[in-house]
Formats: sequence, structure tokens, C-alpha cells
Amino acid sequence: MKRLLALLAAAVMIVSIMGCSLSTGGGPSSDGYSEANAKKVMLIRKKEGSGDPFIISHLKKLGYQVMDIVDSDFTVEKANGYGVIYVSESVNSSKIDVKLKSSTVPVVYAKAQAASDAGLVGVQKFGQDEELKTVQIIDSKHPIAAGLKDTVALYKEEGRVSYGLFPAKEASIIAQVSASGDNKKAAIFAYEKGAKNMSNAAVPARQVFFSMPSGEEIKLTDNGWKLFDAAIEWAALSGKK
Repeated sequence: MKRLLALLAAAVMIVSIMGCSLSTGGGPSSDGYSEANAKKVMLIRKKEGSGDPFIISHLKKLGYQVMDIVDSDFTVEKANGYGVIYVSESVNSSKIDVKLKSSTVPVVYAKAQAASDAGLVGVQKFGQDEELKTVQIIDSKHPIAAGLKDTVALYKEEGRVSYGLFPAKEASIIAQVSASGDNKKAAIFAYEKGAKNMSNAAVPARQVFFSMPSGEEIKLTDNGWKLFDAAIEWAALSGKK
């Protein structure tokens, strides 16, 4: 009898340990998040011709699994199981439209018009400036700022910087076009899950806008890449860190 009880106690202990392992490991949590998925990126691009292969190569070097999909073939359902969706500046916004508004997978937008369609800024409240090299860090404490402060050289040489005009109040503005003043031209901004967008609707997952015009990728400085990497990581962590 004592031997039987000892065996039963050992079995209970093993089951308990296995349960703890599953709940704290890479398996999905109650909201669908898993550490494994955080390293999976779905990149939406146009059919051909852009700087997207450069971005894909960079993400793979960081250890991400990258699935690229043409904008016309994208559906929100296809992104299930991914840690983050990256919307290339190359996409045709009319083919993305408002599909991503309801995405429970975090999104990083490089396309300002797509960010506007999703309600991260007002309708047509976006633009692009040329012959710029720097951005001004506004919120140095935000994880996307990657520890950087003040004026940061984004490019090695002059290039284009995209922006959104006056994101909603609950957005965190990380960086702006240096000469714009009063946070008018936000080059990098983010919404935490549940924050209210321009339509006063709570975003279903973390959403970020990051200026990355097609063709400018090769001009990024080390600090520019730090900001980009931090934006992808912050979104993919889905509020877990």
C-alpha cells in the first residue's frame, strides 16, 4: 500500500510539473500570445519591385521567421499565429483598406496611408518630407526609443521621412520630424492594446507607425536600425513586456 501511495504521489507531482511547464513556456496564453509566435513576422508587400527584400533579410538575421505576402492576397485570417504584421510602404493601400483595423495580431505600418485607413491618424492626415537625416526623440522612455534621446541621425545621407499628423491623444509619440515642432509630424508613434484611436475605438492589439519609405532602407544608420528593431520587438511582444 505504501508503495502504491508513493507511486501515486510521484505521478501527481509529474503532472503538476508538466502543467507548470506548459503554462510558463512557449505555448499560447489565454489571449493567444506565445513566445514562439513573437518571432514570426508576416510582411505585406506589393507584387514586385521595392526595398522589401532588404527588410526581410534584416529581420531574418535577427532570428525572425518571415512570411511575405502580396497585398492583394492578404487576409487577416492568414496572419493567425504570427507575432506581428509588417505593412511595407510599397503596398497598394486600396488592397489593404481597413482590413487591419480589427486585427488581433499587432501591426507595424510603414505605409502612412494604411495607418490613416486604420484610424491611427485622421483621414489624409499624413505626408512625407524630403532631404532629411534626423528625427527628434520625444518619448525617450518608451521601449521603441531604444534608449536614444534628443536628435538622432536616422540616415547616413539625406532621405525621405514619412509622418502622421497629430495621432490620437492616447498614442505615444516616440519621434517626430525634427523641424516640425509641437509633435505635428510624428515619424514614429505607437498605440498600446486598448488605447483609443482617432475613431475613439480601442485598438485590438499593439499598433505602430514607423517611417520606412521604400528605397530608404539602405540609408539607415545603426541608430535608425535600433529604432526599427525596437518597434518590431515591442509590437511582437504583445504587451507581455
